[in-house]
Amino acid sequence: MHFTLIGWNYKKTPIEVRERLTLTQDQQIELAGRLKENFKLGGILILSTCNRTEFFFANAEQQLDPIIEMLQRYWNIPDLLESIYILQNLEASRHLFKVASSLDSMVLGEPQILGQLKETFHFFSDVELIGKFLHPLFTKAFSTAKRVRTETTIASNAVSVSYAAVELARHIFEDLSKQSVIVIGAGEMAELAVQHLMRNGISQLFLTNRTFASAAELAEKYQGLAVPFEHLNRHLHQADIVISSTGARNYIITKELVKKCLLSRKGNPMFFIDIAVPRDIDPEINNLHGTFCYDIDDLQSIVLQNQEERKKQSIKAEEIIEDELSKLEIWFRSLSAVPTIRSLRKTFQSTAEVELEKVFKRINKLPDCERKEIEQFVHRLVNKLLHEPTRNLKMLAQEEDFHLHIESITKLFDLSSSPLENTVQQKPRLKIIKS
Repeated sequence: MHFTLIGWNYKKTPIEVRERLTLTQDQQIELAGRLKENFKLGGILILSTCNRTEFFFANAEQQLDPIIEMLQRYWNIPDLLESIYILQNLEASRHLFKVASSLDSMVLGEPQILGQLKETFHFFSDVELIGKFLHPLFTKAFSTAKRVRTETTIASNAVSVSYAAVELARHIFEDLSKQSVIVIGAGEMAELAVQHLMRNGISQLFLTNRTFASAAELAEKYQGLAVPFEHLNRHLHQADIVISSTGARNYIITKELVKKCLLSRKGNPMFFIDIAVPRDIDPEINNLHGTFCYDIDDLQSIVLQNQEERKKQSIKAEEIIEDELSKLEIWFRSLSAVPTIRSLRKTFQSTAEVELEKVFKRINKLPDCERKEIEQFVHRLVNKLLHEPTRNLKMLAQEEDFHLHIESITKLFDLSSSPLENTVQQKPRLKIIKS
């Protein structure tokens, strides 16, 4: 069994490409379905956030080239392969564990990614796309992330992109208590921004969202004023700071709209922070006098300033991950023994059944209850005889020369060659294929 990861993230892929790679849940299921239909996969999960789009596969190693070609055709983005990374088995698992533990996030230790990963996991499990291999692997990733948060303080004094956005505003204005703010969106990142704004004692808070009830709920919770989304244009000029985080596919705030706002503000500048992917705010407004617009990539420098303590804790977190990976590697290697064990059990069971039939033919008029008892006895005997060999085979799978043991067992018990050949061929390659 092979575990393969194909992905693009904020470290290597610019926002202009990432925002085109983002997938809705419906798009994830549609694309995953097409991949399952075209390739022999043991499981699939697609994680799509503002900072990464990643594909997790079981049994995709021999099909990587056509899979990547299909993804290229799906998006039709030039130079898509320039920022791709492809990892396998242990390296793919290390990456997954780091993602779940927020060691691979733009903001080290932020909690959102674990929630997003769990939500995606449950979603793909519900539609039965995960498969038997990926399910325990992701469960292990979640338990590792829990260990990291329990045994380190990496999540203390929570920071996030939303926090970084407010920090940027505070650096620009110094005193936020005199500033009015409009927050567009009512999701998790928008609410986090509101929380940080309230801690800094802003003068006035406006909240708007396409679903007015969501904006009204946040406004009541944080003592702000809810504005109907269709009235945003009327109120935008009142804001010194605009923070936007929605799931819109097109710009909500355009250059022309901001031009009109600036006329009403009589020279007072406006500060825009776009933490959405795809972007909510037209970056061209940076060319207007009196406007400052920052997107999610611009926040990275601020994020880095807030990560020093978390970097210290990340060393311990890395040790926890490596400890869990060492256990996982044992599991990976033990999978190499599975085809042989199955073949061995099948051979023993078949032989036992043949001999049983011979016995039953010699014994006439054997009561059904006695026949069943004899069958159960033989079944238990086969299991008993194979218990120690099975355990020892799993132990031997940890050795580098495991294939030699396989050859010996194949000859010794005259086992079918096909599953054993698969065992040797499918021995996990614990290395990076491409990154």
